[in-house]
Amino acid sequence: MEPHPWWRGNLPAEPNRFVGRQAEVTKALKLLADTSSVTITGAAGVGKTRIALRAAAECRDFHPDGAWLVELSGERDGGLLPHAVAAVMGMPERSARPQDDLLVEFLAGKHLLLILDSCDRLAAACRELAVRIRAEAPGVRLLLTSRRPLGLPHEAVLPVEPFRPPAPRTFAPRTPVPRSPEQRTPEPGTPDPWASAPYPADAATDDALRVFLDRAEAVAPGLVTGEAAIGAAERICRLLGGVPLALELAAGHLPAAPRPAGPLPTVPPPAGPLPAAPPSARSLPTLPSPAGSLPAGSPSAGSPAGPVEWLADRLEERFEPRPAAHPPFFRPQRLRAVIDWSHELCSPAERLLWARLSVFAGPIDPESARWVCGDERLNGVPELLAGLAAKGLLTPVPGGYRQPEPVREYGAERLARLGEEARTVRRHRHHHLGLARRAEAGWYGPAQEEWAARLRFSLPDLRRVLDSPSDPLSAELAGILWIIWHCMGRLNEGRRHLGRVIAAAPVADPGLPRLLWADACVAAAQGDPERAHRRAEAALSAALDWSDHAAAGYARLALACHALLTGALGEVRPAVRRVREHFHRAGVMTVGEPLALVVAAIADTWRGEFARAVTTLEEAGRQCEARGELWARAQCDHVLSIARLGLGEADEAARAAGRSLAARWRLRDTAGAAEALGQLAVIASIQGDARRTARLQGAEKRMRGLSGARGPGRESVCEPGTVAERTARQLLGDDAYDAAFAEGCDDDPGSAVLHALG
Repeated sequence: MEPHPWWRGNLPAEPNRFVGRQAEVTKALKLLADTSSVTITGAAGVGKTRIALRAAAECRDFHPDGAWLVELSGERDGGLLPHAVAAVMGMPERSARPQDDLLVEFLAGKHLLLILDSCDRLAAACRELAVRIRAEAPGVRLLLTSRRPLGLPHEAVLPVEPFRPPAPRTFAPRTPVPRSPEQRTPEPGTPDPWASAPYPADAATDDALRVFLDRAEAVAPGLVTGEAAIGAAERICRLLGGVPLALELAAGHLPAAPRPAGPLPTVPPPAGPLPAAPPSARSLPTLPSPAGSLPAGSPSAGSPAGPVEWLADRLEERFEPRPAAHPPFFRPQRLRAVIDWSHELCSPAERLLWARLSVFAGPIDPESARWVCGDERLNGVPELLAGLAAKGLLTPVPGGYRQPEPVREYGAERLARLGEEARTVRRHRHHHLGLARRAEAGWYGPAQEEWAARLRFSLPDLRRVLDSPSDPLSAELAGILWIIWHCMGRLNEGRRHLGRVIAAAPVADPGLPRLLWADACVAAAQGDPERAHRRAEAALSAALDWSDHAAAGYARLALACHALLTGALGEVRPAVRRVREHFHRAGVMTVGEPLALVVAAIADTWRGEFARAVTTLEEAGRQCEARGELWARAQCDHVLSIARLGLGEADEAARAAGRSLAARWRLRDTAGAAEALGQLAVIASIQGDARRTARLQGAEKRMRGLSGARGPGRESVCEPGTVAERTARQLLGDDAYDAAFAEGCDDDPGSAVLHALG
């Protein structure tokens, strides 16, 4: 898939070649053209997600607001579904209204494709949300994957079955392999096994065989050659019932299969079914030792059988013939059996890592895997991760790996059998609490952008730690994550978590002051002054009881924000002075201090004291610059631009607004970027550049649509944006203004930012 900018969606690159399923993709696209939602159903491992992602990639250009994948296999709380969707799309949560209302309102004017993947655990929540989106956001197309239909009204269901396994046949002479119409030309530099491999002519039309051969070529190039190997590959496809994930897992074990001495034999396989193996040969293969010794029952180094034949024999021993006391495997059971067999063929260290990885809810980065899973029994975790990925048990994603859902479920069962579930969950919780502590400590510094990306990556697992509001670790984490709730715009989700842990926290909890001031800051940012004041007063009282001056400083900051919101401007500066005193007594360098200065400067600008505001903001800017900080500096520069403009310094105001726009765009703060574009449009109007004013106002509208943030509304004739628009229309005329405005609306957000900064 071609890379797309982050504001156009988050579809991942395909981990390997897309084989077969074009008929299902075409049907999904036809259904999406005719209805607003399609549910792709089928057993685990059948390829539902791959079909959904390929269909989304093929129709993504028809959805100007992007194609968005929301992975739900690790989510447990249906109440967090609207928050998970909003977080994926970068929608800020700035209102205190119910999140599902805000999400549907955000989607109402959009034309996008939303993929809800693995809806099974949250079926009721997905059904409820899908019904609302279909009713209130007609421009949104929904593509859902689930093992069963969700029961939506007029649900369009696309059932997916395993591939039909190839029938036994005799081999024809080697001929050039034709390409089927759906096969795509491989990217430059990517080997194409269908172009030159000695496969029979009809292999290209057999999807199950194509999947196995393609994955085999990826993990063991040149291994599947000769008629005997192809015959064995066909036998594998039949044994595994054509289940794609089972075929991929089987192919992943070929590199470790024993190799015969000398060239592979080319004797064709027998046309009929193989005779039943003697009981001794039907015993399950034992685990290869880490040193590379062969599994029990495998051919010796000089055996004439090749790796593919060995793999087929081992699978046949496992599946056919079955003793009379045991019924044949059904197709879903075969995937389970192959996963079980894959587990046996892993090294002991890989098995242990597989089990421990099941505690992760989202993508896994190697560092987190090492901290959570590594110990004296398990060293070399990064190398083991690569080994599991080579076997198809992990899927590479940017920044780490993702577990296929059946693999995670199997690992969770194994972890419980090992009796390590509680211990590993505890390590997972402690690791993510430590991650949050490091993020908070590093937030006021030059790595802020990297920490924001790391927290977005780990958000599903951070949510899992927050699942237990009465746990002290969850309570501490909810307070530390104020940088997600407040700085990264997840206010509503933060309010939900903070409210739960505050209700469960004992009065004597020393962490209570942090929770209270974090909730006060969230309430103030959402425009809820009463809640903000109540929480801030309680936080201040508790902080003083514990002599926690850092918490007292943040509580005072929330009280300063309350004074600002309620118009008590004369109380703001005294409150800010006390904020700084508390921080200095605590001996901490915190982003709260420049934020307090910004609050004081806002009060100054509202009172018309622009010179005083500039002096205060310059001090705040120096503090942020000394730390290499972006987020607070962006707030500072925006207010500085307003103050400079109040002093008649338009050029200086434009430079400050440009810095604010650049920083907010780097942090993916689309609501803040829209605010900065609006300020630049006002400055352009004052500078007499009417066309730039119109284009920037169009870009502001597009950016506000991207973020879901409401604009100032242009309700007051004195509102700066309204004055700028009226002035530009007078200078340009309505037609020219509308044309320039439309040009700004048509710009993609990245181009609009570059134009505004140019």
